Amino acid sequence: MQIIRVPVGAFITNCYIAEGQEPGRGFLVDPADNPKKLISILEEKQICPEAILLTHGHYDHILAVPKLQERWKEIPVYCNAKDIPESLTEYDMGQQFPTVRAFKNVKTIEDGQELVIAGTEITVMETPGHTPGSVLFLTKDAIFTGDTIFQGSIGRTDFEGGNERQMMQSLRKINHLAIEDITLCPGHGDTTTLKWERAHNSYLKMCR
Repeated sequence: MQIIRVPVGAFITNCYIAEGQEPGRGFLVDPADNPKKLISILEEKQICPEAILLTHGHYDHILAVPKLQERWKEIPVYCNAKDIPESLTEYDMGQQFPTVRAFKNVKTIEDGQELVIAGTEITVMETPGHTPGSVLFLTKDAIFTGDTIFQGSIGRTDFEGGNERQMMQSLRKINHLAIEDITLCPGHGDTTTLKWERAHNSYLKMCR
């Protein structure tokens, strides 16, 4: 699987474009912003996205979804139901933003669910803490961690819906994965590895 990291938006959020096991078929993880740039890369690489995967529902991870659904005929959006709010908009710093509930063709996912997208097997792992519905997407080549874990750090728990106790439980769950090492693709910052985080991430080390 080929993975392209595309930092976009005011919060420099990582969107990931993944080409699956079959050339030309792929998916996106957290299309945060700048849909023109994402569409340009997809078209240049001749990758047809078959799904959009959301690690959580914060607006800085989802703003490009509507334009992508316009371009690729309402491709499905996968998100944990706990991060699909009743309201259609989200407010921050006086600005109004869409939420996942405003999107078309949303498919809810849950812990342990197995997906096959673009020929790629993907396992959903619920990791609440940053948000109630935060998830990781596990593949054989990489884990997309969203804002649960970053290089040397973790996601904040002081936002609405955040929960420090749940975050510690989620980190313990990550530590207990029966995987020696794998690439981690976080929502912000550089990619890292599970082995490095287990050895150096103080938050992960506290949750063994």
